[in-house]
Amino acid sequence: MDGIIEGMKKIKTKGGLYMHRFIFWLILILALNFFIHLYVFFKVSIFWSGRRNVILYILSFFTSLLIIPATILLEWNNNFISQLFYSFSWLLMGVFFVTCISLLIFQIIGGVCSIHRTYLTAASLILSLIIVIYSFINAGKVDVKTVDIDNFGKKLKIVQVTDLHLDPLTSSKRLPEIVERINSLKPDIVAITGDIVSHNTLINPITFAPLKNIEAKTYFISGNHEHYIDKDKVLKLIENTGVKVLIDEVDFYKGVQVIGIDYKRDKNKVDDVLSELKLDKKTPALLLLHVPMDVRDERVKLILSGHTHYGQIVPFNFIVRTAFKYMKGLYPLENGYIYVSPGTGTWGPHMRLGSKNEITLFFVE
Repeated sequence: MDGIIEGMKKIKTKGGLYMHRFIFWLILILALNFFIHLYVFFKVSIFWSGRRNVILYILSFFTSLLIIPATILLEWNNNFISQLFYSFSWLLMGVFFVTCISLLIFQIIGGVCSIHRTYLTAASLILSLIIVIYSFINAGKVDVKTVDIDNFGKKLKIVQVTDLHLDPLTSSKRLPEIVERINSLKPDIVAITGDIVSHNTLINPITFAPLKNIEAKTYFISGNHEHYIDKDKVLKLIENTGVKVLIDEVDFYKGVQVIGIDYKRDKNKVDDVLSELKLDKKTPALLLLHVPMDVRDERVKLILSGHTHYGQIVPFNFIVRTAFKYMKGLYPLENGYIYVSPGTGTWGPHMRLGSKNEITLFFVE
């Protein structure tokens, strides 16, 4: 749903397959969101009438689709009010999701224990409020995770940030703060592994200007969200800040081969790019790859990925786990390691439950 207007424009140029996928996921998410809202409204209606009437359907319909007018308004007039409305609509989606899960759990408890449903619903709403507040506060924090990598072949400090998903309301403060944290770690190399923005209203020089202040050699690769909006313009603006954008290419720096692969979901396409690159077998290679996958190349000693968000909000971590072999943290490979960051920011609702934002500091040697 993010960037719906721009997404619809790209549908016309990406072909039938892209259009079908876009429409399928849009309908699926909106339908699921409607039923979540409907379930919550039906459950809480016990406090005012207990009747299941058409008003509940109308409330569910309009609140579940609030993200659409919020997106259109932001596209039409990008100001503080539209930004606030846009962020609120996403947060509301997260609030209803958490409340729905809480109500379902307490309904199961009510089926086992003989507790009046009014008390169960009240307890569920109180718990939901506590969880939402915690998740919102947790999403505003960024931890620095330290990881030691041996047998790399070169002693360096590498910092990874990924999946920042800068939003229109807070981007002016958030990116400068992240850059300041990066500089405080004094790395040799900084890797930004995709999904820096999620909305086309942020595609302007002001958004990316803080990247000029990074004091270390910095590389950027695209993620899926750059492809959903205007990828070429995003990459051009990032290049103008002095950051090295890698699109299926390799750069040599401080005795390391830094490989950057443009966003891909197909492992075979990644393998094809690696096979075409002229790599030195004696020089350690660092691979930046947005989507974590099982790349086996004797020249690659460390892969840095993101994309999964570690599910961001429980229980999505269980769902994400079914789609990705490598989901969060460090995994050994045949010739090295892959590290999957849970992300440095949030997508959609500004909430994190069961996961944390992370800047990762690697000590490799």
